[in-house]
Amino acid sequence: MAKSKPRNRQKNRADPTGKPKPPADPELAAIREQRILPVLKDLQSPDLKTRSAAATAISNIIEDSKCRKLLLREQIVKILFEQTLTDSSLETRSAGWGILRNLALEEEADFCIHLYRQDVLTAIEGVVKTIIQTIESQDVPFSKLPTPQQSLVWSLTGSLISLISSLSEAQDEIVEAISKLATIPNFLFGLLSFEPTPLEIQNEALSCLATLVEDNKPLVETIVENGDWLKKLIQIKDSGLATNVAACGVLHNIFSTMQWSDHKTPVEGASDAFLIPTLVHTMETANSHSNGTNGHSSPDQVIQLALEIIASISTSLQEALENGHEKEFEGFADEPADIDADEMDADGDGVEDPAEGAEEDGESEDDEMNMDEIEADMELVTGADSNDDDAPSEELTLERLVRDAAPQILIFAKSPASPDNLIQSAALSALNNIAWTISSIDFSTGHLNSIRKVWSSFVQQTWQEIVSPVLASNTADIELATSITSLAWAVSRSVEGAIKLQPEEQRKFMALYQASKNLNSGPETNGAKKSAEEETDAFQGLGVKCIGVLGSLALHPAPIALNRQIGIFLLTVLAALPDTPAADAVEALNQLMDIYTDKNYDFDEPVFWGDGFYKHLEDIVPKARKLAKSIDKRKFGELRARIDEAVLNTTRFLKYKKTERGLD
Repeated sequence: MAKSKPRNRQKNRADPTGKPKPPADPELAAIREQRILPVLKDLQSPDLKTRSAAATAISNIIEDSKCRKLLLREQIVKILFEQTLTDSSLETRSAGWGILRNLALEEEADFCIHLYRQDVLTAIEGVVKTIIQTIESQDVPFSKLPTPQQSLVWSLTGSLISLISSLSEAQDEIVEAISKLATIPNFLFGLLSFEPTPLEIQNEALSCLATLVEDNKPLVETIVENGDWLKKLIQIKDSGLATNVAACGVLHNIFSTMQWSDHKTPVEGASDAFLIPTLVHTMETANSHSNGTNGHSSPDQVIQLALEIIASISTSLQEALENGHEKEFEGFADEPADIDADEMDADGDGVEDPAEGAEEDGESEDDEMNMDEIEADMELVTGADSNDDDAPSEELTLERLVRDAAPQILIFAKSPASPDNLIQSAALSALNNIAWTISSIDFSTGHLNSIRKVWSSFVQQTWQEIVSPVLASNTADIELATSITSLAWAVSRSVEGAIKLQPEEQRKFMALYQASKNLNSGPETNGAKKSAEEETDAFQGLGVKCIGVLGSLALHPAPIALNRQIGIFLLTVLAALPDTPAADAVEALNQLMDIYTDKNYDFDEPVFWGDGFYKHLEDIVPKARKLAKSIDKRKFGELRARIDEAVLNTTRFLKYKKTERGLD
């Protein structure tokens, strides 16, 4: 048998032992020769001072993207691991870890994954043990060490903690690996208990812990079982020091992971409700106590962090409330929204024309639902609230969000808009989250009427002071317009549209919707050619939010004229199918069903029936069904599922309205 020809494994392969070739770009080649190669040579010098100076110099040039890429190209990481991080000089070692920290901060997550695969955790654990020994030494107490040496220890500590945080944010597998190293949580909590630890390092440790404990039940359970650790966090939260907000972040993630709430916590005061006063007080005083913060905790950063934690608390509260109610509507009992594969039609689509599939769907004339069954189904379609007696009681957190947090947040949300105004953005996000949480609450029992009254007044103030000025300005800032529209939708929905509008404000949102179409113009607008990431963002688009705002403003008891104007707009959006984006169509259909769900509403007879909305919707259903069939459910699962459901529900809605009117 003939021998196989040996493969040339070296073909087109760089010499693994050779030095990197100079870049072709003249500018990069010059930077490499003048700045990179000399400092790398010094980093490997036999002279201690030269190595140390080189390590410091490299730390300072990493923010320059060109220098950073050239350093990585020249295998800086390999040099650090093999030489710098094991240097005999503490100063050089500290600078080396500083370089790794800065690289991790500047580079994407894959760099941290690369470090993890290079077994950086073992190296970190070794250095952590050395720091612990230095801090806890009985022979030479830390306080007796020379000040420069103490500073080096804290610099090294800060670099390690920051690097651990970056690694934790990169991949769940890395978080799991870090959590299994008892040395690291012991180290972080030890720093919080060690009196000489600078506030900056404590903030770093708390920030790192907040990242590590998020949705990390094994580590959270370890912290809870160690009563001293949890007690320490609560002490810091109540300390009034600059670290209290960071401690609130750790505690909130612990409470969320353990699902502790106002009336469901084994530790008194261990719920989000008890974090809000600290966060609000800190926001009130942060600017006037700037000397209480330093380094990575400027007053603006403290305020931003407090706002982000409140936004997360609001989301957790909404999840707790929703978990206490019936599961989300998943379609009608006799025709589920998620069609089985066996029920799909020949071209692989799950939605059929009712006339074509009447027998399969069990909708023959001999098998009609009665009015009670249809009304029960319509409560599900239109999102009627559940009155589940087992719903969680979260009044304390809710009351503190509405009465204490929201007014303070409004102050920051009114800050002048600018591209780098992170505080205003965080404030808008926090208000948005609170409003969406309020919108999910069933106020029909009456026991929350006082909170509802306060919130309704606050919403009107928010509209007048934030939404109206932006609408009046006709801003060209799309990012700001999107944030404001999102907030407008949330607050209007939370009060079921009961907002006093300035003249023609509804038309401003209609114009904004038209402008939003230009942002995503092109053949891919129906969603069939979008990437997975674009599909995820489709329901967060400006167009969807404009439709959501308008739909909320048209809800009962909206004036008939306003309702008619918005209803016609929504039908016009749908009449443009298939050119209307799928996500916009879904939201428009859902809003129309919400608006015209009840024949007792004042606008039902003159608008829905009088203006022929029923017939328009009948004509739109085939267009929406055709659009649904054009979307590949294998590539765009959520988009296809939601438009399928919207078409299905609209068909049922029309049948319900017809029966409600006595036309069957």
